[in-house]
Amino acid sequence: MNAKEYKDLSVKEFTKAAEVYESDEAGIYKLCKQDYPDVLAELEKEPFTDLLDCGCGTGPMLTLLNKKYPDKHYTGIDLTPKMIEVAKRKNMKNVELVVGDCEKLPFADNSFDVVICCESFHHYPDPQSFFNSVSRVLRPNGRLVLRDMTMDSAAIRWLCNNVEIPLAHLIGKGDFRIYGREDIRKLCNNAGLHMESFEKRGFCRLHCVVRKSAESAEQYTNITSSYRQSRDIYDDVLTQDKWWSKLYIRLFWSGVDDNMIAEKVLSFIPDDLSGKLLDVPAGTAVFTHKKYSAMQSADITCLDYSEDMLSQARERLGSLENVKLSQGDVGKLPYENGTFDIVLSMNGFHAFPDKKAAFRETFRVLKKGGKFIACFYIRGESKVTDSLVRNILAKKGWFTPPFDTAKMLKKRLEKAYDLTDFIVEGSMVYFCAVKR
Repeated sequence: MNAKEYKDLSVKEFTKAAEVYESDEAGIYKLCKQDYPDVLAELEKEPFTDLLDCGCGTGPMLTLLNKKYPDKHYTGIDLTPKMIEVAKRKNMKNVELVVGDCEKLPFADNSFDVVICCESFHHYPDPQSFFNSVSRVLRPNGRLVLRDMTMDSAAIRWLCNNVEIPLAHLIGKGDFRIYGREDIRKLCNNAGLHMESFEKRGFCRLHCVVRKSAESAEQYTNITSSYRQSRDIYDDVLTQDKWWSKLYIRLFWSGVDDNMIAEKVLSFIPDDLSGKLLDVPAGTAVFTHKKYSAMQSADITCLDYSEDMLSQARERLGSLENVKLSQGDVGKLPYENGTFDIVLSMNGFHAFPDKKAAFRETFRVLKKGGKFIACFYIRGESKVTDSLVRNILAKKGWFTPPFDTAKMLKKRLEKAYDLTDFIVEGSMVYFCAVKR
């Protein structure tokens, strides 16, 4: 069947069920009530103002929520007109009900604090479009609470998807597919979302919480503004070409030589690399331009938040045909899974607003066996440096908390990588890690 046929089957199924959906004669649909307490418990954890219920049916969850939190605003959307018709009979205050497709949510960007989806997701023939739509309509730091069917065993899920569900079509059911943990993780990653938790509760219930990055336009503005103000001194600080920059490094950074660290970091990359390298953030290319000039066989992509930084990088790298420069967000990298042989990040992670997303995305776009090579600030090595970062650099927008200690970072990396090198110099760390 094609997507339209699946959707037509679901509409036909729930048109028949609409009048009895919340009654004792609801049959198998009565099982949906098992999800409501867990969803309510999840919503109690954080305040919200605007909530969207995807696949809301006749509005049983909206009814419960409206009674519990009457001052909130709710929107329900369902593909089946009859379900919405029955829901509207309840005349719920502060509740808007819409006939529509959850794969193409008809709402403005950043409209909702929370999206819930209870026992509807397995009907969607294009699950990625649903996740993409959710990502768009959620506000920064907003959540998706997803309840559906799952099984731990991949073999049992295969039987459900390839035997049970096709048989269910013969009796008028519009089910499409059930999913496992990695399926949901991939859908989240592709939509720029973060899967915070995934559990199988009871016999076959999927309980998943997904988060949209807290990164906001204000944070972008702070970062770009800070680096615009520092563009004339940025390179001098890193390279210590001026007497005052040498004094600054000696007084506040334990005399650690950024030139030496850059040289060691770049030594992890062979000059004869013939694969793809992602450099994020590219900065001004003050340390990398000579290296990239020698890497004529490599396909190099340089990405940065700051157009001011990129403009200086273009002056250094513009003549290199194998180097592409673009402005973008490390938390939502516009590349396919496993695109790059090497991901390089020099002096970047201490500035990224959403470090979880940055670690997740750099891992995602790296090939298995590829190298993650980086250097950046870590806390806990020098009280003087930590005080400088906390009281000046972070407040100016050049650095963005939270920051890992060396121990925390090593533990984080070892979950997904084999560390070939991990060296701490003063309050800086540099490493080479191979993706397992």
